[in-house]
Amino acid sequence: MIEDKTWRRKLSDFIDTSSGRFIILHGPIYVILYLILLFPFLLEIFLSFSNWEPGRGEWWLAQFNYGLGFSMVFQDVRLWYSVGRTFLISGVAVCVEFVLGLIGAMVFSRTFIGKRILTSLFLIPMFFMPVVVAYNFWMMFQPQGPINFLVGRIIGKDIVIPWLSEGGPALAAIILADIWQWTPFMFLIMTSGILALPENPISAAKVLGASEWQIFRYIKLPMLKNIIIIALVIRFMEALKLFDIAFIMTGGGPGFMTETLSIYTYIVSISNGRLGYGSSVALVLLILILFIVTPAVRPILRRREV
Repeated sequence: MIEDKTWRRKLSDFIDTSSGRFIILHGPIYVILYLILLFPFLLEIFLSFSNWEPGRGEWWLAQFNYGLGFSMVFQDVRLWYSVGRTFLISGVAVCVEFVLGLIGAMVFSRTFIGKRILTSLFLIPMFFMPVVVAYNFWMMFQPQGPINFLVGRIIGKDIVIPWLSEGGPALAAIILADIWQWTPFMFLIMTSGILALPENPISAAKVLGASEWQIFRYIKLPMLKNIIIIALVIRFMEALKLFDIAFIMTGGGPGFMTETLSIYTYIVSISNGRLGYGSSVALVLLILILFIVTPAVRPILRRREV
């Protein structure tokens, strides 16, 4: 009986600690989550070292090609054009979304009539499915669509711009669609960061006679640095996976001018059935993205550890 009470007391002491509660309550969830994520990742690594295609039988019987797919990746000119195109679209869209989101957050951080209604309206685009957004923008950018109509009214004459049948205009149309949908995401993060800033430094700067621009430049912006980096990294990583909007609006065309990385991977893996080579492509680009993103996040993690 004494040993039983001792065991129960030790168990209760373990559960009362924060680490113990975390392990007992969250441990099973993390085990299930990692198992769900681990199998596809290991399967991708396995297939990347093979030339398996669905017509060649079971995947576990695939023959190893000793990394031949990785050497093909670095020789695939179409792939690297799609990578550069994806980074171009993502870079332009994310930068514009950040600027617009930050401006909107600064405006909406003040109190004015109708603020709640306008905030709700501003966030609506983020809740639309990308397929719906892509289809609506596809209709808007048709030769006889409303975009050409508005441009014609602005310049004073009828004009037909082939938005989706030429490379440059098609890229601009995709970027505009992405900006329209995901600017509210940046706005939401920036608004949360601004509202969470401490009031004492801002109030002290106002008492000392600092202007609104000086307060923003020298007080608010430095304190928002970590939030800005996190928002840019999250949105940039998400933008690199752009598929729905580009695929529905242009299908990667004209030619390969708007073919993003996700579209190219889809064509290679699903349309052409080269899942082995597609896995090699995905793995190489995963490593590339990690090399780009990690230096941006590492300073924040070090600061939190300190």
